[in-house]
Amino acid sequence: MSTPQAGQPVAPAATRAGVWRLILFATVFFDLLGFGIVIPFLPMYAARLGIGAGAIGVILSAYSAMQFICAPLLGRLSDRVGRRPIILLGLFGSSLSYLVYAMADSFSGLLISRAVHGACAATISTAQAYVADTTEESKRAQAMGMIGAAFGLGFVLGPAVGGALGGASLRRPVILAAALTFVNFVFAALWLPESGRSVANAQRPGDDELDPAPRRLWVFDLHRSLGRHRATARLFLIAFLLTFAIASLEATFALTVPAVYGYAAAGVGGLLAFAGLVQAIAQGYLLGKLAPRTGEAALVMSGAAVLALGLAPLGSWPSRGALYGMLTLIALGYGFGSTSVAVLISRRTARELQGEALGINQSVLSLARILGPIAGGVLYMIGPAKPYLAGAAIAAAAIVLAAGISHSRAA
Repeated sequence: MSTPQAGQPVAPAATRAGVWRLILFATVFFDLLGFGIVIPFLPMYAARLGIGAGAIGVILSAYSAMQFICAPLLGRLSDRVGRRPIILLGLFGSSLSYLVYAMADSFSGLLISRAVHGACAATISTAQAYVADTTEESKRAQAMGMIGAAFGLGFVLGPAVGGALGGASLRRPVILAAALTFVNFVFAALWLPESGRSVANAQRPGDDELDPAPRRLWVFDLHRSLGRHRATARLFLIAFLLTFAIASLEATFALTVPAVYGYAAAGVGGLLAFAGLVQAIAQGYLLGKLAPRTGEAALVMSGAAVLALGLAPLGSWPSRGALYGMLTLIALGYGFGSTSVAVLISRRTARELQGEALGINQSVLSLARILGPIAGGVLYMIGPAKPYLAGAAIAAAAIVLAAGISHSRAA
């Protein structure tokens, strides 16, 4: 393997590892914090600008659609040019997207802001690839769990921050998100080194043998990218199923809880915050303790099983105490299952394709978050419990797929 070029910053082994982990944590946290700030208030903001419900739906879907398109492309690009420039691009672009949102006074302005943010949020998978580059396999589950915890905490705290600041102006929370993301961009530019392995990958003289398409074209060749990862297709499908089930819940939870359990809007927010904190603990602490003992494949199976157990009675068992138990199971199950899948994908992918593989995984999750809410909404019209029974069945299908996960891995 070739050595990095002179003057190229390379991640240190241990003494400064805490610095880049903190920056990566902040990168994901602030991205999801901004997402959580924007989403609850976007329909209200758009309505004040005279934008109809159908157009609001298009604006909301633009984020996940762009993430679906861009995640594997940026992931593959990070394999070629390094993780650091892609992470910096994502941070700067996210900050810019918030400013566009704050200044928008039309449908096109809001659509552009959400599309740009979705494209830049695709760098979450690059942060995971950075972790894979710089972490020993025995500690990878714990490190990726921290990325997952940042995701969960940002998603939980975003609506709270937005609610606290949005009373006076709907623009103020978004301006705060822009400022926080830009500060993180500055810190990353100053303190985040390139991961040593991705620098070496970028300089491998034989890369074109892996991808015979011209360098200026390969990034647009998604079909070829998917073909390189047939060995992990089962893991991508498991990730899709787990996230599809959760996305269906997220789209209908605020309707089910008042109707079945009698909570008002504040209670719904509190329940979601509780579930988010449980998931953050599962990913940021418990996963690192359990993975060395059980292995990630076992955690995928058990996570899918626990998720199914939590989803199945939701909406049909009208007990507030039981609701907290169901949410605990759901948060634990998804927290263990989704992160363990990402770790397995990383372990079973060749070193020079880490960014692309984790980018495809992020793209798969985005597709699930596009389709899951649609299915959940249709099923909810049949009955309040139907989305969760269907989600439990989907999680059960993930258990079957996880049972067939091979213990082999890429060299």
